[in-house]
Amino acid sequence: MYIGIDIGGTTIKGVLTNGDGDMLAFKKIPTGKTPSEIENCLIELIRALSAARGQGPSAVRAIGVGSAGSIDRTRGMVLTSPNIPALQKFPLIKTIERRTGVRAFLENDATVAVIGEWWKGAGRKYSNWIMLTLGTGIGGGVVIENRVYTGQSGSAMEVGHTSIDYRGRRCPCGGTGCLELYASATGLMRYARSVIGKHSGSSLTARIKKEKLDPRMIEEEALRGDALSLHIYTQVSTWLGIGVANLVNIFNPEAIVFGGGLSRAHRLIFPVVKKTVHERVMAGLDHNVKYLIIRDQEKAPALGAARMAMDALIK
Repeated sequence: MYIGIDIGGTTIKGVLTNGDGDMLAFKKIPTGKTPSEIENCLIELIRALSAARGQGPSAVRAIGVGSAGSIDRTRGMVLTSPNIPALQKFPLIKTIERRTGVRAFLENDATVAVIGEWWKGAGRKYSNWIMLTLGTGIGGGVVIENRVYTGQSGSAMEVGHTSIDYRGRRCPCGGTGCLELYASATGLMRYARSVIGKHSGSSLTARIKKEKLDPRMIEEEALRGDALSLHIYTQVSTWLGIGVANLVNIFNPEAIVFGGGLSRAHRLIFPVVKKTVHERVMAGLDHNVKYLIIRDQEKAPALGAARMAMDALIK
């Protein structure tokens, strides 16, 4: 058996699988706020997953971990993670191996999402494709000639930290105008709060008097035709389209696969992204590009982490 773990800004998700990728168990828990909380969350998750088959961690051959942020695979460490500050310089892999006695391996969270979709999802149909994960931040991954490209240290495709406005907002990563400040779920909420008081008669404005604002609420009201909610999604999707256009110009992909919580609103996002990409890329580069959604939003990245661990063990 193998365990795959996906550490996100909000939740940590884990799967137990066999070598064929059959899902044996799935668990998720809230992401801790401090290094010690995150460590305890990980160990609790690993024990719960292995116990789901009536065994302990010793029955697991390897553990794969995908984490948001810039990583150092060799040292098994997250160097910096703007959305999970507690992970910075945290010896993630050594900690897991010490606490469980099981070999563990680290990758970027978007990369393991790519591996999961390449192994068991829509990515099996294409040789050259891109993944974007739209969550608290924006992650990215790319498959080139049917091989996942990860870069020198495992931190390739930090798409969320490519700039779409050199005079824009300052990002926690140190950059300016980073894509995820505008087109992630966090960016959507920031923009919504900046415009929501400027529109009267909106059903969204009426709802937030009784409910807490969140991306799902904005999506629901946009699908009902609320002008303010539609405006929010159109603006955020335009910013996303600018970032996607840059990737299409660079990689000339067959497909772009979207994951993360915000991608649930693809009916609102895709038309605007496609229009923006068509307006900005070199002539013809967007022809026949497929826009797809990860089949299993919750489990694909963790499944990819498990596959990554299998492959790393063989090496």
